[in-house]
Amino acid sequence: MAHIALILGGVRSGKSGFAQDLAQKMSGDDVLFVATAEAGDAEMSRRIQIHRTSRPAAWSTLEVAQNVGASLQRYQQSGPQHRTVLIDCLTLLVSNVLLSCEEQADPAIAEQRVAVEIQGLLAACLHWQGTVIIVSGEVGLGVVPESALGRQYRDLLGWANQAVAARSNATYLLVAGLPIELKSLANSVEQAASKLKMLR
Repeated sequence: MAHIALILGGVRSGKSGFAQDLAQKMSGDDVLFVATAEAGDAEMSRRIQIHRTSRPAAWSTLEVAQNVGASLQRYQQSGPQHRTVLIDCLTLLVSNVLLSCEEQADPAIAEQRVAVEIQGLLAACLHWQGTVIIVSGEVGLGVVPESALGRQYRDLLGWANQAVAARSNATYLLVAGLPIELKSLANSVEQAASKLKMLR
């Protein structure tokens, strides 16, 4: 069974760099990098190219915009086995699924498809023999998005992050390049209630 680490952070928080350093320290060149970005325009193409050059050339790369879980299972069955898988990122994966549903008027359809995507991803990760590092954005701390689509995306990504964090062995939040391990600091509702009662 895999050891899963979730790396969260805002834009330019250092989350991808931290995840890459963590993967390299754990497994050296024996890493499978799963990229979920799609080059939809010139700016994204440049970002993808910069991202490619920032990681070790010896790493294997799997580019997949949706159905990541199924792709990982196929890779595991037919390809080389890697000690560490680095998935970067959940932020774009949820966006890819949501935008593929844009023609559907019912927001519940997108919610269901994102849930299926995340369930499939977690199922594949839990069966990986090694370490899985998943990078995701924390987008719910700022201004409420102006559009309905933006608000739906914020909510879907928040739920996806919760689902992955619940199954992870470690969850890090990057702030200004500094990692904070959240699970070791987290309290259950029961523990929180007990502490509050003691303070009354």
